[in-house]
Amino acid sequence: MKPMMILMKREWLEWKRVIIGTILVVSFLNLLMLLSVSRGSAWFHDTLERDGHITMNDIQINDENVGDVEIRMKGNDVEVYIDGSASMDNFNQVLDQASKPIAIGLRLGMQLTFAFVLFLSLFYFSDAIYKERADNSTLFYRSLPVSDHLLLGSKILAGLVGVIGLTLFLTLEYLLFIRIAIMIMGEPINSMAVAVLDRISYSGLLWDWFSYLIFAAIRMGPLALFLMLVGTYVKGRPLLVGIGGPILLAISYSIVFRYAALFRTIGRFLWGFNQKLIEQWDITSSGWEGDTIIYGSFWGYIFNLETLSALLVSGLLYYGLWMTYKKNLPTG
Repeated sequence: MKPMMILMKREWLEWKRVIIGTILVVSFLNLLMLLSVSRGSAWFHDTLERDGHITMNDIQINDENVGDVEIRMKGNDVEVYIDGSASMDNFNQVLDQASKPIAIGLRLGMQLTFAFVLFLSLFYFSDAIYKERADNSTLFYRSLPVSDHLLLGSKILAGLVGVIGLTLFLTLEYLLFIRIAIMIMGEPINSMAVAVLDRISYSGLLWDWFSYLIFAAIRMGPLALFLMLVGTYVKGRPLLVGIGGPILLAISYSIVFRYAALFRTIGRFLWGFNQKLIEQWDITSSGWEGDTIIYGSFWGYIFNLETLSALLVSGLLYYGLWMTYKKNLPTG
């Protein structure tokens, strides 16, 4: 266990600038978002102070007209007036309806965060071994009293833990900045937002997200190992060869043979991560009317034949990676 921890620390020291830089860039973008929210809040309160109220006209829920919704401040209390009969029922419907686009928006932000981290991981896996070949340090590390399997395993584990850990950290930061943005808006938005957000189960959302990341880590295993395998023998630009090569081959194959099976296979693999989110979160079929409390279950995707196939393919790629790694092919 100790040698693995030391090797994991080595990966952290090599890539900490990228990780810290990514966090700083994302934090800066979140701060810019807060600046925009602050400006919008100033306009909102100016309007409320000038007119004494804000009116949203012709609110509809499930194609049923609710009427105009008027928001007023009475001291520190928020007053909401809804035209029409059964106003209290309509108000609860308004809150339920408002929580759905917010939940979908939160999910969309989490998806974009994961896509960004997944993009960065391509650079890590393609350079994990290639960088050692480029600076001629492969023989040094292989001379250490550890096996090749431990060396390769530390790189694979560091990549997967990095993807999951960085995604979770950026997701929590994203949710925190959303809450800060709501606080900046002040009253009456803050009180109304709390009433809406109480209808969203954050524990369910985050647990759902964690199980999805475990699923994605297993399914992205073949891609990660393929990029590492490419990095063990190419002379240069491992990411371009590993990603651009198969895509170019698929396009050429579909043009020459007028058969896009290879291209569709690559597309299904790349789209698969997002497709599982759509299936479980039921965004396409339910849309704004979907349930925001009950989330999907990604554990079922982990224990099935597709996952077993992914693990078998990963095993074959790892064997090829190990055999090529032992040859210590130079980059020059």
